[in-house]
Amino acid sequence: MTTINTPILNDQEIADFHENGYAIVRNVLSPDEADEYRRVVQEQAQCNSYPPSLKYPEPGKYTIAGNKMAESSLASIAEHPTVVNAVECALGQPAHLTAFVAYLRSPGDRGSGGHCDYKRWRPVGSSMNWVFAIMPLTDFDKVYGPFMVSPGSHKLAQVIDEDAHILDVTRPDTKQLAPFIDPELKAGDLLITSEHTWHSAPAGTATDDRCGIFHKYCAVNAPPSAGYYPYNSAALNSLSDAGKRLIPVCFDKPITTTRLLIECPSSDESKYLLVHDDENGLWGLPGGEGWEEEEGVGWDIGARIASLQDLTEAQLGLEVPWMSYIEDVEEADGICRVYGYSDASLGSKSLANGHYDWFTKDRVGQMFDDSDYISHALHTWHRDDIIRGKGKACRQSKEQFD
Repeated sequence: MTTINTPILNDQEIADFHENGYAIVRNVLSPDEADEYRRVVQEQAQCNSYPPSLKYPEPGKYTIAGNKMAESSLASIAEHPTVVNAVECALGQPAHLTAFVAYLRSPGDRGSGGHCDYKRWRPVGSSMNWVFAIMPLTDFDKVYGPFMVSPGSHKLAQVIDEDAHILDVTRPDTKQLAPFIDPELKAGDLLITSEHTWHSAPAGTATDDRCGIFHKYCAVNAPPSAGYYPYNSAALNSLSDAGKRLIPVCFDKPITTTRLLIECPSSDESKYLLVHDDENGLWGLPGGEGWEEEEGVGWDIGARIASLQDLTEAQLGLEVPWMSYIEDVEEADGICRVYGYSDASLGSKSLANGHYDWFTKDRVGQMFDDSDYISHALHTWHRDDIIRGKGKACRQSKEQFD
């Protein structure tokens, strides 16, 4: 990946991005480059796309995503220097690639209505600072179908308390949406939008495929609340040495277990819940074997919030309404995905399982050395430089702002 030292977006363009919720860079790809990427997307849609039930050229939306970047020649566009530069100008931070996505809408596809892609239950949509990087490979016009944006709509979701350890946002009032406009995107252009910008993709009338790149990038200090999409080593190695920094997590083992760091904050001294394994005589974090939800996941895998909610309720009688990703820990047989949860009212509650206790940070430090994942998770949970939001399960998608 070639580094561009001069920012693609100047100060005024960055200010306009924050005001309007989007920015456009024209002619990032040449016509020949756009044609070649489009050819690859069309080729991949026939044999390597999601959902598997959709058979090209049936009308519908075909998705080439995630680790499939290693199975095509599309990876280079994720680290395109102009794209990455513009993304990082908008984020104000170095970027991580949270979603590698190419879409093909075949003739007869119905398009999509107005929506926002900030989704607390999705690894690709639950960061508190991420952007969409959209590159049409065909013109997005009335023939192929435009890509519409609602200027200023990103401001409808507001952070409730900027000083909170875990940030929360208001539910956007869709009655206040500004009229959607057509930014008249041509093949090879780049559109950057805020995570809260509302957009739509009306159907076109073309008899050819509508193709485009729809990557998502988050700031390195704002991990997805649901946890990162798990890239594998093949995906990592499909990027150049310089581009590998864009991949946030990489492992070839499955995510097999999940654990929850539970904090009871206090003005005096916070305490943390540990459960006792009587059989082995050990203290640890609640949790255990994790699993994907059966509905609503699609290709965007990796979140373990639903399974961890079920585990904590079974082990402690505790209903956890949200949690926020902390880190991934490599174990012998797989990866353990660790989340955190904070609730000041927990100190007054008596939980169902008596095999637990509360410990101060110093006491936890005495029980586990610095190399133990619990000590590391506790340290990471309290890093001031990390911006965290509230992750939820797929089954909570309809009440993500409750």
